[in-house]
Amino acid sequence: MSRLFKISIGFLILLALIGCRNENNPAKKADGVLTPVKQNERNSQIISSLGFDTLLMYDLNIKNEEIKMIHVWVEHFKNGEKQEDIVRGATATNEDMTLASAKMNFNLDDNTTYAQWTLSMTDGTGSTTLQSPVMEVDTSIGTAQSQLNDKINIEAEKPQALALMVKDGSNGIRVGLDKDVIENTVKENDEVYVVRVMISKTEEYE
Repeated sequence: MSRLFKISIGFLILLALIGCRNENNPAKKADGVLTPVKQNERNSQIISSLGFDTLLMYDLNIKNEEIKMIHVWVEHFKNGEKQEDIVRGATATNEDMTLASAKMNFNLDDNTTYAQWTLSMTDGTGSTTLQSPVMEVDTSIGTAQSQLNDKINIEAEKPQALALMVKDGSNGIRVGLDKDVIENTVKENDEVYVVRVMISKTEEYE
């Protein structure tokens, strides 16, 4: 009887320790939650009238009070090689935010197309807006995909891909935004863009 009692107590302690470990496991807790801002017909018409070729908008709900910074950037690849980031920015925050990333194509003459990226981060009272230099482009973006989940849990210090885009006339994109999908897309296409976001517990600008 005493031996059975000790085994039962030991089993209960083991369960309690497992429960505590899972509860404290940071991988199971979201430091922030991204929610895509759904576009309706009216919003789409406004976006089109502004000339945006691509527009992404997300609400970011900060879940961890230790979060101090948010970083957003657009990576650029040509023929499988990483180029300088098109635009990169960060702002201090521990508030809920709304993020937007837009690409606008325009023509200054009949033969040349130019593009400019804009990143915006706002907490409702103030905003940070960054624009890339105007770049000459051969063609506009042909294929693009973004995160379609209603909610995306993100962890501090871990970059999250929001969108993957390839140049018109390229080989296209496999479904998903996993690391292997992005790597294969970069290898298989002439020109690729990746929009990323990261929240951080440090105040360092990258």
